[in-house]
Amino acid sequence: MSLTSVKMSEDVWLTCLTHALSTETEEIMGLLLGDIQHSKNGSVTALIWGALPQPRCDRQKDRVETNPEQLTAASVQAEISFICIKLSI
Repeated sequence: MSLTSVKMSEDVWLTCLTHALSTETEEIMGLLLGDIQHSKNGSVTALIWGALPQPRCDRQKDRVETNPEQLTAASVQAEISFICIKLSI
């Protein structure tokens, strides 16, 4: 299965762009939250509804790392967002 298209809100796009431009000389890392939608015609679309930029915990040029606490907090936020979205449907 390969993606045919990706859809994201303007807010997600601006979050990613702002994160990239604010750290323009460094590599960045973040999490995109979303779902996969399968169409009857066989196309597969990624629906991105959230972005969680992650600050770097290591300033070495050859790596981008985040600490486990940040990833855990992002995971909890993703679960809460997922539940809220599913309950609103």
